[in-house]
Amino acid sequence: MAISTSLKHVLVPLAGLILAFSSGQGLLLAQANRPEGALRIQSDVQEANARTGVIIARGNVRLQYPSRQVDATSDLAEYDSRRRVVILRGNVLIRQAGNSVRAEVVTYTLDTGKVEAMPAAQKQVESVYIIPEAPAPAPAPEVSAPGTP
Repeated sequence: MAISTSLKHVLVPLAGLILAFSSGQGLLLAQANRPEGALRIQSDVQEANARTGVIIARGNVRLQYPSRQVDATSDLAEYDSRRRVVILRGNVLIRQAGNSVRAEVVTYTLDTGKVEAMPAAQKQVESVYIIPEAPAPAPAPEVSAPGTP
């Protein structure tokens, strides 16, 4: 049974799934004792299927995953709580600790951290990675010839 709600946000804990329904309040998925592990999804409209564990968010989607410093936007997001996979579609932009990926479709596997980005037709995926400068090597110690001070 699919449940359709018009929401501005939904919290989805990654350790477990607790569904709370409230008339006129929409759907809230949360786990009070694990807010740091929450995946927050904001959008114009969201649909949740309690049987399959799939949540679909449409329109002005923003996804925040603070424990991994991830902030993403897209046209549509699909979160499969059983497979622990997030698929973002349409104008996807993901930012994490200064790095970014821009694509048409991005699949993110939560358990492995694997990200697969696919471009729109006739386009390319764009990634920007901040690469820290390697520290300068320490100067070599001075070696004196025997008998010299």
